[in-house]
Amino acid sequence: MRITYTPPNANGPTYEIEADRHGSYTVKLNDRVVKRVTALTDYLGKPKWGSKKLEADAIEDAKRAVDRGHA
Repeated sequence: MRITYTPPNANGPTYEIEADRHGSYTVKLNDRVVKRVTALTDYLGKPKWGSKKLEADAIEDAKRAVDRGHA
């Protein structure tokens, strides 16, 4: 899933967040990667094909990172 995100408390730049169903995400600013997080490849109970919940959680994690200024 790919979304664009502008922090709510700033008039600053718009970030592009891309996440997959395994929980990995990438945050880009002006087509430049500013943060990339890769999910664990295998753990007990992890769905083989990923899930929408992992994808949604990755998007929320990326938004929090942008809001804190860690992206």
